[in-house]
Amino acid sequence: MCGRYLFKQNEDEELHDWVSQLNLGSDQSLALHEVFPTNTTIVLTGQRKPEIMTWGLPKWDGPGVIINARSETVMESRFFKEHMLNRRCLIKADGFFEWDKNKQKHLVQSANGLPFYMVGCFDSTTDRPRFVILTDEAEGAFRTLHTRVPLMIPEAYANKYLSDGASVLEDFRNLRQIDLTWVNQAPQLTLF
Repeated sequence: MCGRYLFKQNEDEELHDWVSQLNLGSDQSLALHEVFPTNTTIVLTGQRKPEIMTWGLPKWDGPGVIINARSETVMESRFFKEHMLNRRCLIKADGFFEWDKNKQKHLVQSANGLPFYMVGCFDSTTDRPRFVILTDEAEGAFRTLHTRVPLMIPEAYANKYLSDGASVLEDFRNLRQIDLTWVNQAPQLTLF
Protein backbone atom coordinates (compact mmCIF):
# COMPACT_ATOMS: atom_id res chain seq x y z
CA MET A 1 0.00 0.00 0.00
CA CYS A 2 1.23 3.42 -0.97
CA GLY A 3 4.47 2.33 -2.60
CA ARG A 4 4.81 5.64 -4.46
CA TYR A 5 3.24 9.07 -4.25
CA LEU A 6 3.04 12.14 -6.44
CA PHE A 7 3.75 15.88 -6.24
CA LYS A 8 2.71 18.18 -9.05
CA GLN A 9 5.48 20.55 -8.09
CA ASN A 10 5.07 22.93 -11.03
CA GLU A 11 1.60 23.81 -9.74
CA ASP A 12 2.37 23.91 -5.99
CA GLU A 13 3.37 27.30 -4.60
CA GLU A 14 3.78 25.85 -1.10
CA LEU A 15 6.37 23.38 -2.38
CA HIS A 16 8.27 26.18 -4.11
CA ASP A 17 8.30 28.05 -0.78
CA TRP A 18 9.73 24.98 0.97
CA VAL A 19 12.52 24.67 -1.59
CA SER A 20 13.34 28.37 -1.06
CA GLN A 21 13.32 27.98 2.74
CA LEU A 22 15.68 25.01 2.55
CA ASN A 23 18.11 27.00 0.38
CA LEU A 24 18.92 23.93 -1.67
CA GLY A 25 22.01 23.86 -3.83
CA SER A 26 22.04 22.49 -7.35
CA ASP A 27 23.86 19.37 -6.13
CA GLN A 28 20.93 18.41 -3.88
CA SER A 29 19.02 15.52 -5.47
CA LEU A 30 15.41 15.51 -4.29
CA ALA A 31 12.42 13.57 -5.55
CA LEU A 32 9.74 16.19 -6.11
CA HIS A 33 7.44 14.56 -8.61
CA GLU A 34 6.90 10.79 -8.42
CA VAL A 35 8.46 9.78 -5.09
CA PHE A 36 9.70 6.20 -4.68
CA PRO A 37 10.75 4.39 -1.48
CA THR A 38 14.35 5.29 -0.50
CA ASN A 39 14.07 8.62 -2.36
CA THR A 40 15.03 11.79 -0.55
CA THR A 41 12.28 14.41 -0.52
CA ILE A 42 10.66 17.17 1.55
CA VAL A 43 8.30 16.49 4.47
CA LEU A 44 6.88 18.77 7.17
CA THR A 45 7.74 18.56 10.86
CA GLY A 46 6.71 20.67 13.88
CA GLN A 47 5.19 24.06 13.01
CA ARG A 48 5.00 22.82 9.38
CA LYS A 49 8.72 23.31 8.93
CA PRO A 50 10.04 21.70 5.72
CA GLU A 51 12.83 19.16 6.17
CA ILE A 52 14.72 16.86 3.87
CA MET A 53 14.19 13.16 4.66
CA THR A 54 14.50 9.76 3.05
CA TRP A 55 11.42 7.57 2.68
CA GLY A 56 11.82 4.29 4.54
CA LEU A 57 13.22 3.22 7.91
CA PRO A 58 15.90 0.52 7.84
CA LYS A 59 14.49 -2.88 8.82
CA TRP A 60 15.67 -4.08 12.20
CA ASP A 61 15.98 -7.70 11.06
CA GLY A 62 17.83 -7.50 7.76
CA PRO A 63 18.23 -5.55 4.53
CA GLY A 64 15.55 -3.34 3.06
CA VAL A 65 13.34 -0.57 4.40
CA ILE A 66 9.90 -0.22 5.97
CA ILE A 67 7.89 2.43 4.13
CA ASN A 68 4.51 2.18 5.90
CA ALA A 69 3.27 1.60 9.44
CA ARG A 70 -0.22 0.53 10.53
CA SER A 71 -1.90 3.39 12.39
CA GLU A 72 -3.92 0.89 14.44
CA THR A 73 -0.81 -0.60 16.09
CA VAL A 74 1.90 2.05 15.74
CA MET A 75 1.57 3.09 19.41
CA GLU A 76 1.97 -0.54 20.55
CA SER A 77 5.08 -1.16 18.47
CA ARG A 78 8.48 -1.01 20.14
CA PHE A 79 9.90 -0.04 16.76
CA PHE A 80 7.52 2.89 16.04
CA LYS A 81 6.13 4.12 19.38
CA GLU A 82 9.02 6.46 20.24
CA HIS A 83 8.89 7.97 16.76
CA MET A 84 5.13 8.57 17.04
CA LEU A 85 5.47 10.14 20.47
CA ASN A 86 8.27 12.53 19.54
CA ARG A 87 8.83 12.68 15.77
CA ARG A 88 5.70 13.10 13.68
CA CYS A 89 5.64 14.46 10.13
CA LEU A 90 3.26 15.24 7.30
CA ILE A 91 3.76 14.24 3.71
CA LYS A 92 1.98 16.43 1.18
CA ALA A 93 0.83 14.68 -1.98
CA ASP A 94 -1.36 15.22 -5.00
CA GLY A 95 -1.93 11.48 -5.27
CA PHE A 96 -0.46 8.07 -4.64
CA PHE A 97 -0.09 4.97 -6.73
CA GLU A 98 -1.71 1.63 -6.04
CA TRP A 99 -1.63 -1.64 -7.93
CA ASP A 100 -4.69 -3.84 -8.37
CA LYS A 101 -4.85 -7.65 -8.26
CA ASN A 102 -3.78 -7.76 -11.92
CA LYS A 103 -0.69 -5.66 -11.14
CA GLN A 104 -2.13 -2.67 -13.00
CA LYS A 105 -0.90 0.71 -11.72
CA HIS A 106 -3.56 3.27 -10.69
CA LEU A 107 -3.14 6.93 -9.78
CA VAL A 108 -5.30 7.64 -6.71
CA GLN A 109 -6.32 11.24 -5.99
CA SER A 110 -8.81 13.08 -3.84
CA ALA A 111 -12.18 13.36 -5.57
CA ASN A 112 -11.96 17.17 -5.40
CA GLY A 113 -8.51 17.13 -7.05
CA LEU A 114 -6.85 18.98 -4.19
CA PRO A 115 -3.58 17.94 -2.52
CA PHE A 116 -3.79 16.16 0.83
CA TYR A 117 -1.58 15.42 3.82
CA MET A 118 -0.57 11.89 4.72
CA VAL A 119 0.56 11.42 8.31
CA GLY A 120 3.86 9.85 9.21
CA CYS A 121 6.60 9.57 11.76
CA PHE A 122 10.36 9.69 11.42
CA ASP A 123 13.68 8.60 12.89
CA SER A 124 16.29 11.33 13.25
CA THR A 125 19.08 9.13 14.65
CA THR A 126 20.43 8.13 11.23
CA ASP A 127 22.72 10.12 8.91
CA ARG A 128 19.64 11.69 7.35
CA PRO A 129 16.18 11.58 8.95
CA ARG A 130 13.97 8.80 7.53
CA PHE A 131 10.17 8.64 7.54
CA VAL A 132 7.30 6.19 7.14
CA ILE A 133 3.70 6.84 6.08
CA LEU A 134 0.94 5.65 8.41
CA THR A 135 -1.82 3.57 6.86
CA ASP A 136 -5.37 2.71 7.83
CA GLU A 137 -8.07 0.27 6.73
CA ALA A 138 -9.64 1.43 3.48
CA GLU A 139 -13.33 2.31 3.43
CA GLY A 140 -16.02 2.30 0.79
CA ALA A 141 -15.43 1.73 -2.90
CA PHE A 142 -11.65 2.04 -2.54
CA ARG A 143 -11.59 -1.44 -0.97
CA THR A 144 -12.10 -2.86 -4.47
CA LEU A 145 -8.61 -1.57 -5.30
CA HIS A 146 -6.80 -2.15 -1.98
CA THR A 147 -7.56 -2.86 1.68
CA ARG A 148 -5.10 -0.25 3.04
CA VAL A 149 -4.93 3.48 2.42
CA PRO A 150 -2.59 6.22 3.70
CA LEU A 151 -3.97 7.91 6.81
CA MET A 152 -4.84 11.36 5.48
CA ILE A 153 -5.98 14.37 7.46
CA PRO A 154 -7.53 17.66 6.37
CA GLU A 155 -5.16 20.63 6.27
CA ALA A 156 -7.10 22.21 9.16
CA TYR A 157 -5.75 19.45 11.44
CA ALA A 158 -2.14 19.56 10.22
CA ASN A 159 -0.74 21.59 13.13
CA LYS A 160 -2.69 19.52 15.67
CA TYR A 161 -1.18 16.31 14.30
CA LEU A 162 2.35 17.71 14.39
CA SER A 163 2.00 19.08 17.93
CA ASP A 164 -0.15 16.42 19.60
CA GLY A 165 -0.79 13.68 17.07
CA ALA A 166 0.24 10.75 19.23
CA SER A 167 -2.43 11.47 21.85
CA VAL A 168 -5.19 12.08 19.31
CA LEU A 169 -4.18 9.51 16.68
CA GLU A 170 -7.36 7.50 17.26
CA ASP A 171 -9.43 10.66 16.68
CA PHE A 172 -7.68 11.18 13.34
CA ARG A 173 -8.31 7.54 12.43
CA ASN A 174 -12.02 8.07 13.13
CA LEU A 175 -12.35 11.04 10.78
CA ARG A 176 -14.26 10.22 7.63
CA GLN A 177 -11.77 9.26 4.94
CA ILE A 178 -11.55 11.63 2.02
CA ASP A 179 -13.34 10.60 -1.15
CA LEU A 180 -10.89 9.09 -3.60
CA THR A 181 -10.88 8.51 -7.34
CA TRP A 182 -8.42 6.40 -9.30
CA VAL A 183 -7.38 6.02 -12.90
CA ASN A 184 -5.57 3.07 -14.45
CA GLN A 185 -2.10 4.19 -15.56
CA ALA A 186 -1.49 1.22 -17.89
CA PRO A 187 -0.93 2.26 -21.48
CA GLN A 188 -4.11 2.02 -23.51
CA LEU A 189 -3.81 0.04 -26.72
CA THR A 190 -5.82 1.02 -29.72
CA LEU A 191 -6.58 -0.85 -32.92
CA PHE A 192 -6.90 2.36 -34.94
